[in-house]
Amino acid sequence: MFEAGKSGNPRGRPKGSFGGRIQALAVLDRMLARSKNKRLLERALETEFKADPMKFFKTVCMPLLPKESKVTVDNDGIVEWKSLVEAFPRAGVSVAPAAEEREEGGAFSHG
Repeated sequence: MFEAGKSGNPRGRPKGSFGGRIQALAVLDRMLARSKNKRLLERALETEFKADPMKFFKTVCMPLLPKESKVTVDNDGIVEWKSLVEAFPRAGVSVAPAAEEREEGGAFSHG
């Protein structure tokens, strides 16, 4: 059947094609870009948060955070999360948050 150490698809995925997960995320991104859907999602998330904040943090927030990150706390107690990519960027690679994230701000800054 399969030989150990030998790829079953030696040419790999064709250039320009995307796997199902990437396609699904693209659809989700387009769907969530609509203002009406953003408001619906915000209300749903707030409802879940109010019902059980710790469960919300564990099931919604934690999976979104990078597994490896750098955390800093300033004198005011504000926590700043940075992925390792943000904390130690390579020259010429932009990791600035989207304008919308910068405008909204809040207790948790994304650098």
